[in-house]
Amino acid sequence: MITEELIDRMAEKCLLNDADFDAVVLQHGSKRIQTVNLHHLALAARSDDFARTIDRADFITADGWPIVSLMRSRGIDPARVTGSEFLERMLAGRQFQGTKAAILGADRHAGYDFRGQLHGSGLHVVFRDHGNRGDWKPKRVAKKLEKYGVDLLIVAVTPPFGDMIGEEVRKAGFRGVVVNVGGAVNMVTGNATMAPGWVRAAKVEWLYRLVQEPSRLFRRYIVECLPVFVKYVLPHYWRRSRT
Repeated sequence: MITEELIDRMAEKCLLNDADFDAVVLQHGSKRIQTVNLHHLALAARSDDFARTIDRADFITADGWPIVSLMRSRGIDPARVTGSEFLERMLAGRQFQGTKAAILGADRHAGYDFRGQLHGSGLHVVFRDHGNRGDWKPKRVAKKLEKYGVDLLIVAVTPPFGDMIGEEVRKAGFRGVVVNVGGAVNMVTGNATMAPGWVRAAKVEWLYRLVQEPSRLFRRYIVECLPVFVKYVLPHYWRRSRT
């Protein structure tokens, strides 16, 4: 269930830009960063368990202009901060040099490609599990991550399961950083279609994806997300635009 208190707490722990995101990751230590988009809110509206998963994240980011607008209604002005752009920065630079990372989820080919593309970055993928998510036991996963000395766990599974398993692994004793990125590993490696830059700049990425996969995304975007947008985001957007 979405409450005003939940939105307030999201604003309190919202990372304002990419630099803030990277700084939190580089600090290491036990924490979880959850990117939040309109689909997350739609899931939270239907599931108290998932709403609590958002609430338990140490940090959140505004992934998409609806969440940016919602956060602005709480007096902060975040940039759009996405999991896919975080991974692109990992591939492009060396700011994460020396970090030991693990990937939970994503396609096997995407995970292999991602590890190879990181070759020049100084970040090392030391553990990957692309198997059946039903076999993932949080305590067992946490022990494997400890064995390999993992600093950063990239959970590349779509919500709600990806965010919830990331929280469970953290609760099971993983002492590194957990970042939930959904399908971003598949996207940045070219194993799934990423919206062009001009589409993202125009804030119509959802429409681009809907055209690409109408049978899969119509229910998510129109049936599930649109009512949440109208109920929770639009009133704040209108109120702000009139002031």
